[in-house]
Formats: sequence, structure tokens, C-alpha cells
Amino acid sequence: MKHLLKKGLVVFIICILTTSVSLAAQNFKVIKAYLKDTNISVNNESEILKTIYYKGILYIPVPLLSEKLNCSTLCDGENNTLLLKNNRTFQDFPQSNPYKGENFVYGEIRKIDKKNNRLTIEQHFDDNSISVEPNIQVSENVVIIMQRNDKKMNLDFKDLKIGDLVGTVLTEKNIARGIILTD
Repeated sequence: MKHLLKKGLVVFIICILTTSVSLAAQNFKVIKAYLKDTNISVNNESEILKTIYYKGILYIPVPLLSEKLNCSTLCDGENNTLLLKNNRTFQDFPQSNPYKGENFVYGEIRKIDKKNNRLTIEQHFDDNSISVEPNIQVSENVVIIMQRNDKKMNLDFKDLKIGDLVGTVLTEKNIARGIILTD
């Protein structure tokens, strides 16, 4: 009798396991997709990654993309949720160095040429100001900081707008290498 009970219990467990596997498989759909080498460029750094090509759209594995974007990921399987957290750190730039021919210019943005990376500013003067050409070329690697009270964050060139008050560090060739937005 014990032997029959053991066999019955084993058959019952096998039935439960196969049923749960087949029920879980109903949530998935079989598709035909292709693996493709794709050049991924983030912050001017390129790398070829394996991506999935399906119906004209590239799908990039989240761990690979989050690593390139400097994000950490957490998968919450219970709630079927993917959590991404930006790990970007604040980037500052050195002060203006007059011994290297650099200048610090303060003024208001009057025109922005985003295509050519140029700003036109109306310069505000104090006792230490040096007059510069109002049309300023902005470096491709410019560091832009928004500062309010004791908080600082980096912005992109596309985030600048007409009317912003800025302090700009210009190289000896009058190219902006650093911009600070103030209130």
C-alpha cells in the first residue's frame, strides 16, 4: 500500500509540474526575429552590440543599453516592472585661467544657433570685464551647469534658451568650454 501511495504521489507531482509549465507557456508568443550587429554611439563613444531586429524595429537588451547610458537596472518580476536609475554624476569644469588667455564673460543669451553651436550674448559689464565679440562659438564638449542655491546639475546645449543669464568661460580662441546658468 505504501508503495502504491508513493507512486501515486510521484504521478500527482509530475502532473502538477507539467500543468504549471504549460500554463506559464501560454503567456509567451513565438516570433521570428533576427540578430543584428548594430553600432551604438553614446556620448561620442561607439560600440557594436548584438541587437534583435523584428518587424523593422531594433530591440536592444536592457542590460547592455543601461550600461552604456550609465544606469542601474532592477527587474521587479512580481509587478512585471523594469526600474532604471540614472547613475550620471555631476560634471564641473575648471575656473577661467587668465594665464592661459581665458576670459569669463557674463551676459544674457540673445540668440541661439543650435545647428552651428553658436550663442549671441548681450554682455553685462563690471569693473573687471573685458569686452568680447557677442557671437560665441560653443565647444562640442562644453560643460553646462545650472546652479540654484547649493544645487547643481548638468544641462545640454539644447536646454539653453533666449533670455538665460549665463557666465561663460572662453578659451584663448573665444570658444565657450563652460557655461553656468544663474537666476
